[in-house]
Amino acid sequence: MSAIEAGGGSPLPQDRGPRTAAPRGRASKAGKCPCCGRHAVRPVAQPGRVCRYRNAALTLPADLPVPTCGRCKHVLLSFEAVPGLAAVLEATYRAELTQRAAVEIRRLGKTYSQRHTQAVLDLSLGYLSRLQAGDGVPSAVLVSLLALLSSEPARLEELKRYWALPVQAPQRVGKRRSGS
Repeated sequence: MSAIEAGGGSPLPQDRGPRTAAPRGRASKAGKCPCCGRHAVRPVAQPGRVCRYRNAALTLPADLPVPTCGRCKHVLLSFEAVPGLAAVLEATYRAELTQRAAVEIRRLGKTYSQRHTQAVLDLSLGYLSRLQAGDGVPSAVLVSLLALLSSEPARLEELKRYWALPVQAPQRVGKRRSGS
């Protein structure tokens, strides 16, 4: 009988570790690593892992178990290997877009009012205020545009001038070939 079963308290620190899905008393069967060929792949949850998703580098949640080889440390990060990865990545991506938009709106607000920015970018009134408050999820294109404009605020006036002028089509240089 162990100390925990006898009511002797909590487990010792060395007994704590990443839990696996196997029932107590049986060791989980490790999967085969595609990199080194050993049977040492087990789900591991650890902080600080970064993954590319769409156009962003996202930090994965620390509690997300990802199959990792204990020998060569190869990480099997795929939608098939990690059920629920798509939902976690999408939620993290949406939170990242919301946070980045709020930061860029604040930075751009030091130079131009939100009303002026909304008018130049043809956004509905109050939209930037909602995004800054964390209500709604902006598109990646809008977040990118806000980042570029906040780094060079004078570009907003350049955009205003661009949309005020008619566009001129470039002249054709050569003649079209006639059909044979």
